[in-house]
Amino acid sequence: MKIILNKGINVNDNIVTEIDLDFDKLTGKDLIAAEKETRHLGDQTPSVLLSMTYQASIVAKIVGVPVDDILALSATDFKKLIAPTASFLLG
Repeated sequence: MKIILNKGINVNDNIVTEIDLDFDKLTGKDLIAAEKETRHLGDQTPSVLLSMTYQASIVAKIVGVPVDDILALSATDFKKLIAPTASFLLG
């Protein structure tokens, strides 16, 4: 799923404005690592699947950037990436 960002994100010293949210490239290990990262950041959402921090961590793993880079996106770009990720996780 291609997502067009308004402002873009720095990936490997390049500003990227198009992200391919390819959930098929994730593994179970990625999901578990994202959960550990989310809990380490202090998120105590009872169901990690509902946590935007967890969803951001999943996106970060797909994009190949630290979760802080996803969290620092504009609200509009963040929402564009988080909404389909939540749908993937809850679907």
